[in-house]
Amino acid sequence: MTNKEITLEDVLGAKEARFNRQQAFKEKHGNIVVSITINMPGAVKDTPILRRLRDYAVQEVKKRFDILAEEQVNLLTGPEALLAIDSDGWLVKKMAIEIEEAHPFSRLLDIDVFAIEGTLLSRRDEGKGRGCFVCGGEFIVCRREGRHSQIDLQCVVENLLNQFRAYESRFVSTAAEKIGALAIEAMLYEVTCTPSPGLVDRVNSGAHHDMDFYSFMASSAALSIPMARCAQAGISHEGSLDRLLPVLRIIGLEGEQAMFTATQGVNTQKGLVFLLGIMTGVTGWLQGRSQSVTADTVLDSVAIMAAGIVERELAGAKHKRSEELTAGERLYLNYGITGIRGELADGLPAVRDMALPALGEALEKGLSVNDALIYTLLVLMTCVDDTTVMHRHHPNKMRVWVREQAEMVIQAGGMATNEGRAMCEALDRDFIVQNVSPGGVADLLAVTWFLYSLNNGQAAVRFSSL
Repeated sequence: MTNKEITLEDVLGAKEARFNRQQAFKEKHGNIVVSITINMPGAVKDTPILRRLRDYAVQEVKKRFDILAEEQVNLLTGPEALLAIDSDGWLVKKMAIEIEEAHPFSRLLDIDVFAIEGTLLSRRDEGKGRGCFVCGGEFIVCRREGRHSQIDLQCVVENLLNQFRAYESRFVSTAAEKIGALAIEAMLYEVTCTPSPGLVDRVNSGAHHDMDFYSFMASSAALSIPMARCAQAGISHEGSLDRLLPVLRIIGLEGEQAMFTATQGVNTQKGLVFLLGIMTGVTGWLQGRSQSVTADTVLDSVAIMAAGIVERELAGAKHKRSEELTAGERLYLNYGITGIRGELADGLPAVRDMALPALGEALEKGLSVNDALIYTLLVLMTCVDDTTVMHRHHPNKMRVWVREQAEMVIQAGGMATNEGRAMCEALDRDFIVQNVSPGGVADLLAVTWFLYSLNNGQAAVRFSSL
């Protein structure tokens, strides 16, 4: 395996050698021949992921036809494969086109089919050409006229490779399943703890009219596979942490669609898909490298992964028209509020410094899991800029009023006293009347339980068997 850059001379030599291999293979087996190569712009063409992409194509062919003979080579100019098939040539070519168009990343595959007499069966013979990597136009025309820069090509190709990495995460290991299960447990514990002021819980729907407790049950169930896939992507990731984030986002978007399907279009846990997807991905990344998996190591790694995310994703908002801005972008432009992106870039200090100690302290004092989670939720309300509340109201609604209310409940003993419990129930009613739903705080509560589980008893037993 090498990341060595190749020259034009290497490319020309490989083309001639490939032709000779194909001829020898055809003469030896006398059947339909399938040649698989990788369309990889740039000077580096032999990497682990490109070999896996070649192997993927080989397996897809084998799903459809019996293979009489097979030959694979790994060269500086890229991985290749030859397959002999006893079938109709155009039927095999149709199969090749289906594989080349099955997924976005399939654009990187070049699957040639040769008839028994040796002629190349081309999709152009049926009036079909391949689209350009960048614009989707006629590939040959774009290449001939040099319409796209090398940087544009590299960006598109990296995105296609990330699509393939996300696809690979569908094959989930036992280790990834266990990490994903912790994330789903965290989701369920967050929505189950009651009373959660302004939030959906076991008693009411909080300051919401389009969702209820069962919406969250359905949503969480639908997210079990995406969470495990994020963990698997982390375990399998061969690059730096910052290059893992785009892969997690692709999986997360698929998870969002699963969520919307389960809830009939209602956004129950979109923010949590993003947050816990990152947590499970980073946990998997650490686990895959046999590094210590604790709340601190996960949060340290999250900060590395998210470095510069505010500048990359929010700074450009100033160039957008008002109607194009998201709620988060408006808060950033108007008040400098960086939201969850800023929290991630700082390693979630509200979780590390406030929520985790609060949860541990409450459980050590003998509070039930439910009451300890409610106490932790209140603590988070006193220190988090919840953009869900700020979007519905003015930022001071969160920074002043919500914090004052949560602090009063805490001072009264929280869920550990009858007075504090009654105040918490009253606060739930007040939040509902005033349309206050601290959904961002709720997401951080789920993250807190996930990280707490990594540090303590039951989770330690689970991970000891990975």
